[in-house]
Amino acid sequence: MALQSNDLFVVQSQGDNKLYKLRLDALLAEVEGGAGVNFKGAVDLNNPPVASGVTLPANNGDLYMVESDAAAIDAGWVMQGSETTASSGDRIIYDGDNTDWILVSSGSANAGTVTGVTASLPLESDADPVTPVISVLEARTTAAAAAAGDSKGTDGVVHRLAETADVAHTTGTADPRAVVTADLLKATNEIVNGLALSPGGVTTVTTTDANSNAALSISPTAGNVVIEVQTASDSDYGVVQIASASDVTNGTAGAGAVVDAAALKDAIDAIPDEGVQSLTEDGTDIITGALQIATDADNDVTIGVNKDTFVPFNFAALPDITA
Repeated sequence: MALQSNDLFVVQSQGDNKLYKLRLDALLAEVEGGAGVNFKGAVDLNNPPVASGVTLPANNGDLYMVESDAAAIDAGWVMQGSETTASSGDRIIYDGDNTDWILVSSGSANAGTVTGVTASLPLESDADPVTPVISVLEARTTAAAAAAGDSKGTDGVVHRLAETADVAHTTGTADPRAVVTADLLKATNEIVNGLALSPGGVTTVTTTDANSNAALSISPTAGNVVIEVQTASDSDYGVVQIASASDVTNGTAGAGAVVDAAALKDAIDAIPDEGVQSLTEDGTDIITGALQIATDADNDVTIGVNKDTFVPFNFAALPDITA
């Protein structure tokens, strides 16, 4: 696509480092109207300036290419050096301070300045000698080129690269202007290869993940399919390994040491049917009779502390210390 006058450029100011936009026509106006040398096109010095579309006084720095030899420069072109002849390829620059033209001889008809752009297909130019617009054709099929009848052939740039959504066999866009990339083609080739190795067999393998546990991983889903079940963790579903006796003894943690029903039963069987069988007051350097211990018919044990023989229940009730 050719650049349009209202197309935007993004520029960064070196004053505040912020980003700004700049329209193409504003950029051209700035370049053509700013200080310095401004190329304006080609002129014929054999004729007055108006014949070449030049209005005097010109802008300071306006530069023109001499398009043909001038054995006698027309008097309308006031030359600063009083030159009377010019050659094709010379240039003239307007000096606004002196209101005359500076002749720059080059000795070549195309020295240093572009005077026109010729584009070869698939490139195209609008033939503007000053601000040419270059565009590039979009690539197309032989049938489309023949139908267009413009003799521009099939060469050009691609419209865009295809994505998965374009090539899905059921819901794909099938955009004829989207070019398939190698990764998409490889996925198709793997399916084709799978069909060649096993005609009529399984072509793709996927999972619906009906239980939303993401425990099963399939990649790729066609061709040389690889299926893996991930290991379970505190946050992920997956496979586990039954704990060994040493794992139970050592209290090993993780998915590689999961207790089965037999190991759990052994642990339960080791627990006494009843709780505390008896509780008595005993020990060294104790206050005998300090505890009240009672067991009822359900083997529920109650323990109390005799306040008078062990610790007073209210420190404020103790007598004051006297000398």
